[in-house]
Amino acid sequence: MSGRFLMLHSFIILPLILLFICQEVIANTEIINFLAAEESNVDFSSTTVVSWPVLNYKNNKGHWNVDPALLDTPLQQVCEPETGIAPEKPFSCPHELWVALDLDDERWISYSKFTLRLSWPASSRAKFTVVNHASLLQSPADFLLEIYSPEAILTRLSKPHRSAIDDAASITAPHLSRAGSSATRLKYARMRVVDTGVRTPTPDLNASAAQAVQPIPFILILEQLYLGVLPASLLPTVCFLIPVLSCAALATPWIIGYLDRSIQQARQELRNSSTAREKKER
Repeated sequence: MSGRFLMLHSFIILPLILLFICQEVIANTEIINFLAAEESNVDFSSTTVVSWPVLNYKNNKGHWNVDPALLDTPLQQVCEPETGIAPEKPFSCPHELWVALDLDDERWISYSKFTLRLSWPASSRAKFTVVNHASLLQSPADFLLEIYSPEAILTRLSKPHRSAIDDAASITAPHLSRAGSSATRLKYARMRVVDTGVRTPTPDLNASAAQAVQPIPFILILEQLYLGVLPASLLPTVCFLIPVLSCAALATPWIIGYLDRSIQQARQELRNSSTAREKKER
């Protein structure tokens, strides 16, 4: 009986041990899925758009830090013209990041749907030397993730900023490439961030330093969607889980039957032991 109980306890305790030794990970994620439809190409060679970082097939991941807008600022109003952005520098707001998404690679040409994933730390535990103290580093922020086509960027340039561009003698306004005959699947991603909380002062920092808003670190990952729903990075996990779950489904009736027999035998042994004890007492 003791052997069966030991086996049953091991069956229950081992998963709990694995659960507790796993490292705690807390993070926020913003995901947007979009269609890679062909649209008219735009020549942005005379603007700052060409200097934006690019995510593509070979380099589909990037790390950045962006200063969040002030607390209680509506996300939709961050880095908009009414907030005081200079017309001559429409993409110079410190609270946003623009990234080009190059989907024209031949290895991506057969995929029509993509996903862009933005992840930033909600909190992370940082350990310091004996001189300092362990503290909880927080990144309380909200992100707004949007996808723009080249023509949408051209429209954004043309509305409030076109006069400033036209007045600059050394700058030629962007235009549709080859009179709109050139098609591209190029897209642009816009990330805006706003602060959502106040940092708790630590023993090593004074109140003013603790209240200061720090840049928010985040990761961007661009991936194709298999069958229109499955991100490429999850495919190995799914391929691993399918046989594992299939084996688990086949083994579950046997495991349940084995445990049931063990429990029934243990109960019978307890009954026999109790009956023998009662007879001895009589």
